[in-house]
Amino acid sequence: MIDFNELWSSLDWIILVVYFVAVLGVGFVMHSRASKSFKSFFVASRRLTIPVLIGVAMAGWYDSWTIVGLAECGWTMGISILFIYVVPTGLMRLPLAIWIGPFTRDKIPDYVVTLPDLVGYFYDKKTKALSTIVPIFSVLYSAALLFAVGDVLHMVSGLPIYATVVIAGVGIIFYTAMAGLWALAVTDMIQFAVMTIAAGALGLGLLLHFGGLQPVYDSIAATDPVLLTPLGHNSALDVVAWVIGAAALYVNAQSYQRFGAAKGGGEIKVAYSVMLGIGISFSAIMVFGGMAASVMFPEAETISQGFWAAVFTVLPTGLRGLFVAALVAAVMSTSSADILISAGILAKDVCKDLIKPSMKDAAVLKLSRVMIVFVGLFIILGTYLWSDGIANAWYYIGGFQVAVFFIPIVAGFFYKRKTANGGFIAVLCGIVAYAIWEFALKAPYGIPSNVFTWVISFVVYFTACPMTYKAQKEKDKLGA
Repeated sequence: MIDFNELWSSLDWIILVVYFVAVLGVGFVMHSRASKSFKSFFVASRRLTIPVLIGVAMAGWYDSWTIVGLAECGWTMGISILFIYVVPTGLMRLPLAIWIGPFTRDKIPDYVVTLPDLVGYFYDKKTKALSTIVPIFSVLYSAALLFAVGDVLHMVSGLPIYATVVIAGVGIIFYTAMAGLWALAVTDMIQFAVMTIAAGALGLGLLLHFGGLQPVYDSIAATDPVLLTPLGHNSALDVVAWVIGAAALYVNAQSYQRFGAAKGGGEIKVAYSVMLGIGISFSAIMVFGGMAASVMFPEAETISQGFWAAVFTVLPTGLRGLFVAALVAAVMSTSSADILISAGILAKDVCKDLIKPSMKDAAVLKLSRVMIVFVGLFIILGTYLWSDGIANAWYYIGGFQVAVFFIPIVAGFFYKRKTANGGFIAVLCGIVAYAIWEFALKAPYGIPSNVFTWVISFVVYFTACPMTYKAQKEKDKLGA
C-alpha cells in the first residue's frame, strides 16, 4: 500500500498551514462587523452580492461528502450514482435558484431568519418547535464531514486520528464563533477557488495517468460490468431513496440562511444558476476519482484510503497539499455553517422564542457564540459514528430531513389551503413514522425509511390540511 508520509512533502504542509492560518485570520478581521447584532452575525446583515453568493453556494453545498463520500459511491456504485443522485440534485436545485430562493428573500418578512422561523411563519409555534430537531441531524452530518478531514490528516501526519479531528474541529469552532456568517462569506470565496482548482487538477491528473476514460471503464467492465449501467446494483426503491435524498436541499437550513443573507432575489437567481453547472462537474470528477481508485488500489484497507492513494499518485507535490486543503476548505465551510445555524436555532428559536422571549438581541448573540462551542464539541465527539465511511451520511441524514420536512416546507410556499394543524400533524407523523420504520421495524420489505416516511408525510399533509382548513378560516375570522 502507498506510504502517505513519503509522498507528503514540506511544500504540501506549507500550503495546508498557510490556508488554515488565513482562514483563522478572517475570523479576527471580521469579528467587529459580525458583532453588531444577531442579524449581522447570522445573515451578514443581508448584504451578500453575486460573486460572494456564488462562492457561498458552492462552498456550502459541496463538502467532504461530495469529495470523499461521492468517491466512495463511485467505487461501490459506479456510474449509477451520477444518474440517481448527482444529476437529480443539479436539476432539483434549479427551482431553488429561480423561484424559492428569490421568493424567500423578497417576499418573506425580515424577522424570518432561521429554518424554524420559516416553518413557524407558514404554520405556528408548535410546528416551529418540532422543526428545531433539524440541528440534531445537521450535527450528525457535520460529524461525518469532520471525520473525513481527521482521516486524511491522520494519514499524512501519522498523528492519532482523534488528535487530528480535535485540531480541525477546534479551528472550525474558533473562526465560526469569532465572526459568524461574515467569516463564512469571505472564506467561502477562498474555499470555492481552492476546491475548483483542486477538482480540475485531480480530473486532469487521472486522465493523464490512465490515458483517458476508456481504460478505467474497461477495467471495471472486466470485474463488475453492472457498475457501468445507469442503475447499477440498486433496486427501484433504492433509486427512489437516493432521488429523495437529492431533494434534501429544500429542507437544508443552510439554503435558507444564504437566501436571507443575499442583497435581493435577483442576486440569488444569477448566483445560484451559475453554480449549478460547476457543481455537477465537480461531483462527476469525484465519482470518476472513486471509480479510478477502485482500479488502481483494489486491495486498499478502506475505500477512503484507496481514494487518497489515487489522489497522491496522480497529483504532484504541492497539488497534493492543495487537494487536502480543498477537503479542509469544504468541511470548514459546510461544518461551520451547520454549527452556526444549529447554534442560532438553539439560541434564538429555543432559548429566546420558546423559553425567554424577553431576551435582548445582545444576549442572543452572546448565547449563540456559547452554543457554537457546545455544538462544535458535540460534533467532534460524534465523529466516531462514521469511522466505517461517510458514503451513507447524506443518504440517511438528508433522507430523513427531506422525508419529514419537504412536503410542509415546499407546500408552504404555494399551497393555499395549508393550515397550522395540517403542518404540525404532518411533521409529527413524519418524525414518528421514520423512527418506527427505521429503528423499531428495521425498514421491512426492503423499503427505505425515507421513502416510507415521505409517502406518509405526503398523504397526511394533503389529508389533514383540507380537513382542518374550514376550522382555521373560522378561527382566523374570529381573531380578526
